[in-house]
Amino acid sequence: MSDPTTVLFAVLDAFPHDQVSKDLTPTLWSLAQEGGWSREGGRAVLAASTYPNHATFITGAEPSEHRIFTNRAFHSGTLRPAQEVGPQSSTLFEECRAAGRKSLGVFGDQNLVGVCGAVQADDHWPPGGVLPDGAPRGELGYGADRAVVEAIDGMDRAEAQFVFIQLDEMDTVRHLRGPFGDAVLEQGRSTDAALGEIFERFRDRWKQTLVIVVSDHDQEAVDPGAVDLSAEVAARGLNVQVDQEGTSALVVGEVTEARLLDLSGVEGTSSLASGFHLVWGSPGQQFGVDWGLAAQHGSPRTTNQLAMVGGGHPGAQKIARQIESARPSALGWADQVRSLLSL
Repeated sequence: MSDPTTVLFAVLDAFPHDQVSKDLTPTLWSLAQEGGWSREGGRAVLAASTYPNHATFITGAEPSEHRIFTNRAFHSGTLRPAQEVGPQSSTLFEECRAAGRKSLGVFGDQNLVGVCGAVQADDHWPPGGVLPDGAPRGELGYGADRAVVEAIDGMDRAEAQFVFIQLDEMDTVRHLRGPFGDAVLEQGRSTDAALGEIFERFRDRWKQTLVIVVSDHDQEAVDPGAVDLSAEVAARGLNVQVDQEGTSALVVGEVTEARLLDLSGVEGTSSLASGFHLVWGSPGQQFGVDWGLAAQHGSPRTTNQLAMVGGGHPGAQKIARQIESARPSALGWADQVRSLLSL
């Protein structure tokens, strides 16, 4: 009997899809040589933000199905924090449990425990989505990459067949320092090193392990100031709800595309589902509150994702050829995992 397959799914939050080289990111470079990567990058779902795309990674569903459209979810007619609601579609954690496959979830962004429904995993961290006192934190209060490595060391990894990991610090650095530059390059080295440490924890079963490494979104530089779209729709008398999401905003309600494009600061729209519209402005424009950040995301300009496959599992080569020949979508990864683990 062959040894069971392990799928290690790692999300490097906001990691630039084209920041991979032998010198800068030796872990990623080596992984790409084992399998392959999409040079033009993968494609995020809209809004191009952390929580909608993680919900898609763990379900394979569009936001119209899992109902996490931005960093909030639409539930019972209202927008609520996504981590309080979770995805409304079946997750890989649930499916692993039903099939008797051991699964683990480890997240730097503590809110992702709820967003991904990780309480259904055999073990998850941070417990209940709350960072323990003393856990290393990044500058914006999320778990540092070091915290994730230490959490993995504290877990029983034996016989785990699905391991979902998120490293958060690149997202923080790009928000605070800008989408490119020396700080981003240095964080790239650091995140790559943390990923290498994680890989070492699985070397004893590398021949049976297939590794998928993605990012959830890109980032773009933003200008000072922000358009208050909530105030704008109120002034126009529109009966809609607005959730302002960095360089995009979600408008919920019955409204025509023409009326949306007539709003101050809106230059583009996309229908995500009946009554759910994503809007965005010109490059550099933010919606909602100017938090003093150097970079943001949400608009279609930030949909590029890192997309890479490797590991010792023979299936890595097949998937690598697929993503090298056609740009992969965030929607496709969950079904790859289902196939590999016979879920």
